[in-house]
Amino acid sequence: MSHHQSPTRTVLGYPRTRLLRILAGFPALGLVLGFALPPAARWLDGMSVLPLRNVLTFVADMEDTWQAVAFALAATVLGLLAAFVAVADSVKVTLDGDTLGIEFGDRQKPLALRRERVAAVFVEGRDLVVLDSAGRPLALAPHRASRHSLAQAFRAHGYPWCDSRAEAGLPARTAGANKAQAPAPMSPSAA
Repeated sequence: MSHHQSPTRTVLGYPRTRLLRILAGFPALGLVLGFALPPAARWLDGMSVLPLRNVLTFVADMEDTWQAVAFALAATVLGLLAAFVAVADSVKVTLDGDTLGIEFGDRQKPLALRRERVAAVFVEGRDLVVLDSAGRPLALAPHRASRHSLAQAFRAHGYPWCDSRAEAGLPARTAGANKAQAPAPMSPSAA
């Protein structure tokens, strides 16, 4: 998912370069680790004080070529699965002149918020925060798009983008404050 903009609609998610790094990088890392772990385990096998000693011994015993290839392929598949889980679990934000849509992957029903309900939008940590006029959260979603892309898109569609929590008229969070919970999912008709 990347930044896609048309005259009436913008979709924000993973930038294409990060998406490519995830989809290619996780399996490649799995492949490299799959080939590198057996020799590393054999080298470490002589040390007497290591955790997971049985796992280390099992991996160190992979000396045949077919075992090394099978282990590397298994690690590559695990890397590929991890990449797909990371991408499938991402949040997609869709903006148009009237509606802010947030799709949470497989975790929740998507939100559809009418623009007139949105009083402030900002990024806090890794979360995109959407507030109503009373300062109550309408949505709290981990974002994947860059802060700049989010700000540019929200402003282009006329949403009240704030560069910080303070600009939204809210006090700064203290270090020990609990993170706000995402509101209960709303149906498009309820928004």
